[in-house]
Amino acid sequence: MKLDHAAIARRVPHAGAMCLLDTVVDWNGHSIECEAVEPGPAHPLAREGRLPAIAAAEYAAQATAVHGALLDGIDGARPGMLAKLSGIELGADPVPPGGGRLAIRCELLGRTDGGSQYEFIVSNRGGLLASGRLIVATRNGPAA
Repeated sequence: MKLDHAAIARRVPHAGAMCLLDTVVDWNGHSIECEAVEPGPAHPLAREGRLPAIAAAEYAAQATAVHGALLDGIDGARPGMLAKLSGIELGADPVPPGGGRLAIRCELLGRTDGGSQYEFIVSNRGGLLASGRLIVATRNGPAA
């Protein structure tokens, strides 16, 4: 099932330019694949017009927020926060321009009422931007 930017925006705790994802390409009970437009100099996380590669982790965190909402069957965002990044591998830093759309893939490793752990990879046609694991802590657990 594909989702557009408006459907994603309802499921992430960010608004406006900080809602970074444009499309959910596919998802199931164990993973989610998303896309985003190529980051430009006006990107909200850019520094001096360039996006640091570690910002790719925010794309992954937002994909996991959408995935959690989809798993819970809700059309809104659950309160939560990125609690931990580990095993991070970064590509070119900062993200070089001209790499095209970003591809974000997250695999669910485990989920409890208190949060979720995912493995992620963010890339563009230039290759790896960032990969690793992240833990998202949720305040209210899965919605009923």
